[in-house]
Amino acid sequence: MKTILFKTIIIAFFVGTAVSCSDEDENRFRPGSTHEKPNPTEPEGGLDYSKLTADNHPRLLMNAEAFTALKAKVDANSSANLTLLHNTIMGVCNSKGMNATALTYKLDASNKRILDVSRDALLRIFTCAYAYRMTGDAKYLTKAETDMNAVCNFPDWNSKRHFLDVGEMATAVAFGYDWLYNELSAATRTKAANALLKFAFQQAQNKNWNLNFYEATNNWNQVCNGGLVCAALASYENNPSEAKDMIEKALESNKPALEVMYSPDGNYPEGSGYWCYGTLYQVLMLAALNSTLGTDNGLSDTPGFSKTAEYMLYMTGLNSKFFNYSDCAPSSTAALASWWFADKYSNPSLLYNELKMLKNGEYASCAENRLLPMIMAFANNLNLDAISAPSNKLWSGKGETPVVMVHTDWTYTDTDKYLGIKGGKAGSSHGHMDAGSFVYDAYGVRWSMDFGLQSYTTLESKLSALGGNLWDMGQNSMRWDVFRLNNLNHSTISINDARHRVNGVATLTTTINTATELGATFDLTEVVSDQAASATRTVKIVNDKDLVVMDEIKARTDKSAKVRWCMVTPAVPTVESNRIVLTNGSKVMYLTASGSVKPTYKQWSTTSENSYDQANPGTYMVGFEATVTANQTATFTTTLSPK
Repeated sequence: MKTILFKTIIIAFFVGTAVSCSDEDENRFRPGSTHEKPNPTEPEGGLDYSKLTADNHPRLLMNAEAFTALKAKVDANSSANLTLLHNTIMGVCNSKGMNATALTYKLDASNKRILDVSRDALLRIFTCAYAYRMTGDAKYLTKAETDMNAVCNFPDWNSKRHFLDVGEMATAVAFGYDWLYNELSAATRTKAANALLKFAFQQAQNKNWNLNFYEATNNWNQVCNGGLVCAALASYENNPSEAKDMIEKALESNKPALEVMYSPDGNYPEGSGYWCYGTLYQVLMLAALNSTLGTDNGLSDTPGFSKTAEYMLYMTGLNSKFFNYSDCAPSSTAALASWWFADKYSNPSLLYNELKMLKNGEYASCAENRLLPMIMAFANNLNLDAISAPSNKLWSGKGETPVVMVHTDWTYTDTDKYLGIKGGKAGSSHGHMDAGSFVYDAYGVRWSMDFGLQSYTTLESKLSALGGNLWDMGQNSMRWDVFRLNNLNHSTISINDARHRVNGVATLTTTINTATELGATFDLTEVVSDQAASATRTVKIVNDKDLVVMDEIKARTDKSAKVRWCMVTPAVPTVESNRIVLTNGSKVMYLTASGSVKPTYKQWSTTSENSYDQANPGTYMVGFEATVTANQTATFTTTLSPK
C-alpha cells in the first residue's frame, strides 16, 4: 500500500500595508443591477459593412463554400477526429436538438431567469441548423424553424431581469436566421429579424434600465456582446443602423473588459468554469466579426489573450478535476474555446485535453454543448491526428487573480502530480475567500480540494429571505457566511478566525521552477492585514515526491495571531499526536507540521448549521492551530508525502 506524507511549512510573517475595509464601489457590476450611466457612445468606425446583404448568407463563421468543403472532408472520413466531432454534434442534435417539447416562456426557481430556455433554444436551433447544412435532411430545417418561431413569439427575452438570457437567445436566432436563411420562409425571416430588433437591439439601447453589461469586466460583457454582435451581423440588412450600433458599441466596450480579464498573462479571474463560458462567447464574437467583416478591430491582440488557452490547458488536474477556485464546480468540462485558439495560433497542442474528452465521449454532455457546431469552423483547419502533450511543467500568471499550476509529467496517471495555487482577492467577480488556497493531486487521488460553488438558483432566494444579497461583495455581506465561500473552509490560512479582507489582494511574488522544486510564493499580507502584520505562503512539489507548504506569519504589535491552517480533503483523516493520517481507498498520506511555535493538529466539521448551505458529504477539513504572540514572527512547515 502506497503511503504519502504531507509536510507543511507555515511561516507567519506579514510584509504589506493595510487596505481599506470598506465595501466596493457602488458602480461595481452585479447581475441584476441597473446603471445610470449611458451606454458607450458609438466610436468612429472604419468597418466595411457592404458585404452584409440579403444575398450573402450563410456568413457567420462559415459560408456556403466552407460548408461544402467541410462536408466533403467529413464524408471522406479524411480525419478520424474531425469525423468523431461531427458525429458527436449530430448525436446531440438527434437526442436533444430534435426535442419535440414546445419551447415555452418560463422563469426558473429564482423567478429571475429564462436562461435555461434560452440555452435549450440555442442547442436546438444551432445543432439543427448545422445538421441541415451537413445533411440536407428537411426534418432539421423544419425543427429549427419551428423553434425559431416559438421563441420569436415570446413576449420578450427577459432583458429587464437578466440580460444574459437575451445574449444566448439572440445567438440562437442569429444562427438559425443566417445558416438557414435561403430555406426559411419569408414570414419566419421577417419574424426573426423583428424579434432581434425588438427583444435584443432595442433593449440593449435602453439607457434607463438595461443591465450594465457594457461596463462589466466579466463574462456578462462577453456573452451579451457576443450574442448581440452575432445577431447584428446575421440580420444587418434588415436594421442596419441598430445593427451597426450593436457592433460598434461591442467593439468599444469589450476592449477594456478584455484587458481586465486576460492581461497580462491570460489567466481568467472567474476561474475555469466561467472561462469555458465567457471565453467561448468571446471567441464566437471574434470569429463572427472576422468571418463577416474581415477584422475583429484588434480585440484579439489584447495583451494576455493569446496566452489564455494555455492557462486553461493547465487548469485540469487528475481524474478530470478542475483547479476549481471561485465559483467553479470540481468536475472538468470541455473548453470549446480552445479550438479557436488552436486554429488562430496554429497550435493544435492546445487541444491535448480536448481530444481526450472528445474520444471519451464527454463532449456530448459538456456544459456548453449547445455551441458545439461553432468549433467545426476551426477544427476544419487543423491536423487533429498529431497532437502532443505540453512541454512545460509549470504555468504562472499574474493579473487580477494570479495563479500557478504544475503538472509533473502530463500523463494523468499515478506518476503525474498536479498542483494549483491561487492568489487574488475575494472581491473579484464570482470570488471566494480562497486566497492562498491550493489543490493537490498525487498517486491518482486529489488530496487537497476545493468545495467549489454552490448553485445560485436557490441560494439567492434563501439569502434574500434572510435580508441578504448573494451578489453583495462587501466585507460584511451575508455572501461570506455561505460555508463554501468563507476562508475558514478553504485550504488556506485564517488568522483569529476572522474573514479574509474582501479587497485585500494576495500577490504572486515568486515562481519556483527547478529540476527539484515546482511551485510558488504568494504574499497574503493584505488579505489578513487587520489580524496580522504580514503573511507569506510558499507551496511546492519537492523531488517529485513531497508537497511542502511554508507559511511565515508576523503578528501585529497590538494583538496575537491565532493561525488556523486548514486543508479540505476527501480522504478520511485520523488525527494522531505527531501527524494526521489521510486514507483514500488503498492510498495513504501523512500530514506533518512543524514550526517555531508548536502546532496543534485539528479536524473541523464540514457540516454547516446554516439552513441555506449545501451539504458536503464525504469531505473533511484537517490541519492545525498555533498562536503567534504579539510582534513576533513564526514559521511553519507542513509536508504531505509518501511513506
